[in-house]
Amino acid sequence: MAYTKLKNSLKTQMMRMTLIPLIIMTVVIVAVSASVIHKTIVDSTHEELIRDAKLAVKFFDDEYAGDFWAEDSDGDGEYEMYKGNQQLNGEYTVIDDVAEMLDIDISIFYDDKRLLTTLKDASGQRAIGTSAAVVVRKDVLEEGQSHFYNNVLVYDNKSFAYYEPLRDENGQIYGMIAVGRTQGEVFKEIAKNMWPIVTACIVIALLIGVIMVGYNRRLGNRIIRMDKYMNTLSSGEFDAEIPRELMVEDDELKRLATDGRKMARAIKNLVEYDALTQLNNRRYGDKKLEDIRVRAVEMGVKYCICIADIDFFKKVNDTYGHEMGDIVLKAVADKLKAGMMGKGIAARWGGEEFLLIFENRELDIARRELSIIMDDIRTIYVPDTDRQITMSFGLTAMIPGESTDESLKRADENLYEAKETGRNQIICK
Repeated sequence: MAYTKLKNSLKTQMMRMTLIPLIIMTVVIVAVSASVIHKTIVDSTHEELIRDAKLAVKFFDDEYAGDFWAEDSDGDGEYEMYKGNQQLNGEYTVIDDVAEMLDIDISIFYDDKRLLTTLKDASGQRAIGTSAAVVVRKDVLEEGQSHFYNNVLVYDNKSFAYYEPLRDENGQIYGMIAVGRTQGEVFKEIAKNMWPIVTACIVIALLIGVIMVGYNRRLGNRIIRMDKYMNTLSSGEFDAEIPRELMVEDDELKRLATDGRKMARAIKNLVEYDALTQLNNRRYGDKKLEDIRVRAVEMGVKYCICIADIDFFKKVNDTYGHEMGDIVLKAVADKLKAGMMGKGIAARWGGEEFLLIFENRELDIARRELSIIMDDIRTIYVPDTDRQITMSFGLTAMIPGESTDESLKRADENLYEAKETGRNQIICK
């Protein structure tokens, strides 16, 4: 029986069961780690911007005395920004130095108008006079609350920003200070922190994957070998050796292979041996005849075959009973088995008939050896009687190229002649 490869073998299933959960686990760990790091850095950015806003105000307080205030002195709609008595418009040294030191953007608003800022457009122009978003005005100026935003759009760049209201000496809100960092900068920091984790996860996953795939491949190969071995046994090759791979580990596969061999031997005894005489049966004899026919043609090995029959066996059964007949059959089988030892095989052909196959023998040599066996059979007597057991033999040589049926027919004709001409003899043609 040819070995058929399965579409969904255990080896394939084991590989899927190993790799799919491992990939899912790696993706989940990376995703959770990314989420945790993202939240941590965003929270950290929030805290840093609060601190930076306070530091920026402190720097201005240290540099200039008084409060922030603004006025449109010439009525042209452009406000001048002051800190105490010092006009700040056009003087960006302090605010630029603070922004560079803290690595942030800083804007100071009068009401909701940006009058002092480090923000610049693509052409390098500062965002002077631009207004804060409506939501910022409501949260900071109207409600008087500091607020952190993680998605502020500035010149098409999304940023993290913290707004804090500015109050005069009477506690009235007249503007606000805003500090911010672009999302790109923050995400670069997130990526910088993520890469070691992603790399570690991938390396560990690959390492675990290699180990598990290697183990599962080895186990899968053993399962395949087990499947092939059982397939070999099921095809009738009961003497097949257990593959070495199945015996290296003291596990269930080794036990299954060992049990399979025991089962094969038990089946072999059932299908190839006669239960009564313990000789090979006719099924095995037919198989053996076909094997030697091929060998005779391919290798030129000489074989002789013989059909033997117990003389007057029916009378033994009729006179002494079938149980006594079974005893006689076993005694004859023992003599035949011993006589054929090293010469070939003896098989029960059916009833009281037996098949003898002489291997690598010329016809005259096979006849001499058969004569010894016949003399040994004559020593058998029905127990507790003086009735001697004899046999008749039809012997012939196999001719290369002829069928087994032709050889058997000639041996059977010789047996018939031995029976018809007095029994207890060998006819050899």
